[in-house]
Amino acid sequence: MDSEKLNNMIPETISLVDRQLLINQCKILSVLGDGQDKALYERRIEILEKGYTGLYQKVFNTLYEEVPISTYQEVDTILKMYSRINDSIRLLSDQDKELLDLGSLEFEGFDANNGMHYYMMSYLVDRMDEYLEYKGRELKSHTNSPLTKYNKMLQIHSEFMHLKKEHYSTTDLQKFIEAVKANME
Repeated sequence: MDSEKLNNMIPETISLVDRQLLINQCKILSVLGDGQDKALYERRIEILEKGYTGLYQKVFNTLYEEVPISTYQEVDTILKMYSRINDSIRLLSDQDKELLDLGSLEFEGFDANNGMHYYMMSYLVDRMDEYLEYKGRELKSHTNSPLTKYNKMLQIHSEFMHLKKEHYSTTDLQKFIEAVKANME
């Protein structure tokens, strides 16, 4: 996240009640933490007690920008789509697999340098133990092009969801491949 967004998230003023609540929390955490944590929380207590608004970024520097529900839903839908695609590919015969350009359907991850999609996916996979087929895999893309590819594929996926398809046939998978290849042109 860029520093401008972070600075916009840090309050310029905090009410006395909220400051007291934060001070109390910091006091509790300083007792529970080790020596380094204790010193950190004592500095935060002093900043809050004295109302040093210019130093509030030292109190709130561990917070991240919220991930919009739309980003979560998009990542979750993409991962569900890929789970269904991967399950369908596993059911194909070797002969059918050879007929398709399955490499073009590979999941490429998300751009780790620009956007919340990567961090949402990483949290779902690594911390929530969802979509285990991706656990331990390097899923950092350094471009936004995978997201464009996924959105083209989601259009096909949406059509198939309306038809209540559990698995994709060779013909269905070919539709995904054509959507991806159209995206590359």
